[in-house]
Amino acid sequence: MTGIAGSRWWQVIAVILALAVLPAPARAADMRAYFFGNSLVYHAEGGAATAVPHWLALLAKASGKGFAASGQWGFLRNFAADLPPIANWSFAGVTPAFDPDRGDFAAAGISAIVISPANFIQGRAASAPYEGDNPDGQSPLGAALALVDALGDQAPGAVIYLYEGWPDMGPFAKRFPPDADAFAAYRAYATGDFHRWHLDFVQALKAARPGLEFRLIPVSSVVAKLVSDGPLAGMSPADLYIDDAPHGTPALYLLAAMVTYSALYGVAPAMPPDALPLPGDFAAISTAIAARMGLQTAIAPPAESPLPGLGLANPSLAMGLDGISDWSPQHPFIDLMKTARPWIGHRPGQWGGMEADAMEAGGLLDADGWPLAIPDGIEKLETMILTDRDPATASLAGRYRLTYRGEGELRLGGRAANPSYGKGEIRFDFTPGDGPVVITILSTDPMRNGNHIRDISVIRADQIELSEAGAVFNPDWLAHVADLRSVRFMDWMFTNGSTQSAWANRPQISDYSYARRGVPVEVMLALANRIGADPWFNMPHLADDDYIRRFAEAVRDGLNPDLKAHVEYSNELWNFIFPQTVWARAEAARRWPDAGDDGWMQLAGGRAAEMAAIWAEVFDDAAVARLVRVVAVHTGWPGLEAAILEAPLWVGEGAGRQPPASAFDAYAVTGYFGYDLGSEAMAPTLRDWLRDSRKAAEVVAAEQGLSGDAARRYISDHRFDLAIARAETHLATEALPELLDKTFPYHAGIAARHGLRLVMYEGGTHVTGLGAVIADDEATAFFTNLNYSPAMARLYQTLLTGWRAAGGTQFNAYVDIGRPSKWGSWGAIRHLDDTNPRADVLAADNREVPGWWEVRTPDAFTQGGLIEGSDGPEVLAGSEKADILLGRGGDDILIVAGDGDLLHGGAGHDIAVLAGRVSDYRFVRQGERLLAIWSGGQASLFDIEVVRFTGGQ
Repeated sequence: MTGIAGSRWWQVIAVILALAVLPAPARAADMRAYFFGNSLVYHAEGGAATAVPHWLALLAKASGKGFAASGQWGFLRNFAADLPPIANWSFAGVTPAFDPDRGDFAAAGISAIVISPANFIQGRAASAPYEGDNPDGQSPLGAALALVDALGDQAPGAVIYLYEGWPDMGPFAKRFPPDADAFAAYRAYATGDFHRWHLDFVQALKAARPGLEFRLIPVSSVVAKLVSDGPLAGMSPADLYIDDAPHGTPALYLLAAMVTYSALYGVAPAMPPDALPLPGDFAAISTAIAARMGLQTAIAPPAESPLPGLGLANPSLAMGLDGISDWSPQHPFIDLMKTARPWIGHRPGQWGGMEADAMEAGGLLDADGWPLAIPDGIEKLETMILTDRDPATASLAGRYRLTYRGEGELRLGGRAANPSYGKGEIRFDFTPGDGPVVITILSTDPMRNGNHIRDISVIRADQIELSEAGAVFNPDWLAHVADLRSVRFMDWMFTNGSTQSAWANRPQISDYSYARRGVPVEVMLALANRIGADPWFNMPHLADDDYIRRFAEAVRDGLNPDLKAHVEYSNELWNFIFPQTVWARAEAARRWPDAGDDGWMQLAGGRAAEMAAIWAEVFDDAAVARLVRVVAVHTGWPGLEAAILEAPLWVGEGAGRQPPASAFDAYAVTGYFGYDLGSEAMAPTLRDWLRDSRKAAEVVAAEQGLSGDAARRYISDHRFDLAIARAETHLATEALPELLDKTFPYHAGIAARHGLRLVMYEGGTHVTGLGAVIADDEATAFFTNLNYSPAMARLYQTLLTGWRAAGGTQFNAYVDIGRPSKWGSWGAIRHLDDTNPRADVLAADNREVPGWWEVRTPDAFTQGGLIEGSDGPEVLAGSEKADILLGRGGDDILIVAGDGDLLHGGAGHDIAVLAGRVSDYRFVRQGERLLAIWSGGQASLFDIEVVRFTGGQ
């Protein structure tokens, strides 16, 4: 299926409006029912075993509920004329509900009146007159209304149920029992036209007598569904019926009683202790009935209140997120196209020839970045995904689906194996390794009618349902970042060298790839809200006031109020390897020609203060509770911070200006160590370490008697052991003490002097090659081993402890996931399936050391989860936070408990349960999903057949 029950979203609306088959909320334990019935309720020839009330009494007793019943046989068209009720049914073990000699229904306390229409009348509307001898033009609807009106006020508050028995089998089979095809056609009718006739009948009754409560007992449709693809699949007609009238076996009357019980009590029944005439598992059948009827199941009841959020309640660790690219091992999005490389146009016979920026400047891309045509002189356009994935990332391997819209020729290459091409879709296999999956556009919009190839999406097959439900983020990645206190979006926003200045040119959700110009603010907010983490934004250095204001407004309106937005102006405006610092120097020289050596830092401080003021104005009275304005300094240049905090040239430009320090809440530094280990000055010592370390490994291999391949493997595995030990000693005795005993305390004092909280914006190992050492492959291999070794984990623990001792609060590790290379080993983990001692220490510290520096809402940092069903019927209930509920197969009940819940029913007849009444909601179609929107949030529904409300209509 696709969409809500195969795009039948309008049917959901119809069910919402009708609610005819949905039971009322669970009623009092005592039920007193009177049946105006026929042989589909009680077939006397079979005795008590073919009487629905008999089984109802047993089910009620097993469930601890009171039950009494009386009834009579007859035809619907005669029930009113036959009044008063004659109560000619009696059963051993069933308490009578009514004695005509002792008063009326009111005196008997009747709480449910069950009316059974006859068969043979469902070929025409319930409002149409009976065929044959019918001088008064009576109809089934008129007969039912006559009965209800004749009873008058005898049963105030009683619910009137229409009993949907089961249809006549004769029209579907020439003989009994029917063959498989005939039985299948019979069941299709039972769940189709026959069921709809009863639904329409109930709606007509409600319209005619709006002051009364009418409900349907959907026996036919539920039992037929159980036999077609539920827990009773495979049952033969003879297991359920004894003729084509059709009267039933005890099993059928028990099933009818289970459906009836569920309708009367609003909950599925518990299993009686006695032997039952059922061929299947009672629990599975009862759960399936509950799912079909939108009920709480007695077997697996949902919690009376939502579960609390998942994860750490008070984490202390922050982390920067790796930049968006096709070669990043982060894979944060379900749709891999969102991390695709910007388009490359290849000229004939060569690699490249036209970059995406040139295409954009030439008007060759649409607003979202999709190529409108193949440029002149260009042979093909390409993009890449899944580039150079570590073979150890087993979770990435599998079958993928690429979909697209438009006309043209699209081909896959590189690591895309076994491609299968269809209209608008390509399936392929992928295994991690060197090289990318290459997506090639050979032609687009061949008819020149604007139908160019666009909306390419690439999703792993086992995550398609997640995408259909509306999920954006890869759950394999979320597992690594969900328990962070804060996430810094510097790299996601392409802060370094950003060209963004006007709000109109900001990243959009619809951009073909977020490698185009960064991740949209809406997506960053969605992540923060999804995982429960304070977002840390970096404003582009060129952003005008309007951009800054609109960004702040988007955050104010879109961020969970329990979370705090951190905002920083650009990134490392002291660092001349970044274009923004070069810009700041030039701008300062233009603005203040006579400025001294720190003019660029004064300019940075002044603009950062202006930015902070705009954010504070936007957040207004909520700024203290919801906003943290961050100023970042050059950690290794004591004294330079004065220019950014005081900025006298900027202060002197305007009357009433205060030094920038007064505009901030937090003072941010780095926490890097080990920079000198990769320097050219250290290279001779490093070479000695590596030589000695290899020799030591060779000695041990010889001492162990190893030779050949065994010796080579040992040496390869241990060639850095001694060098790592020496490096640990060096870092522990020289690099870390300088940082912990001098640098951190110095900056803690500056922060305290200005009334600012000391935080970290980036920190961790800076062990990587510099200068000529970058090209040294053996040094790179050593640095990589060291950075993920137990020795590095011990150094990190020292760093974390020392940071806190110096007065630091939030520790910010850089970054979440990154592939180690000669440029550094920045990722806490190296790929999605990685574990290593360094990451383990960070995670343990985050668990064991709560955020001590502030008091926050108890559940601010918790999050929802991914809750998956199986192929059987189940009840899926989420937490108070935003959850993803995937029903998979079976008839499931999915309970909405938090704002942002995403529901996907999957195969089967699935029911979404929403709190409150239908009038509390409005419904909006979003593609193939249906949004249920209420005053406190919204939930997304996909492949859901029925919506039920806990408060009824």
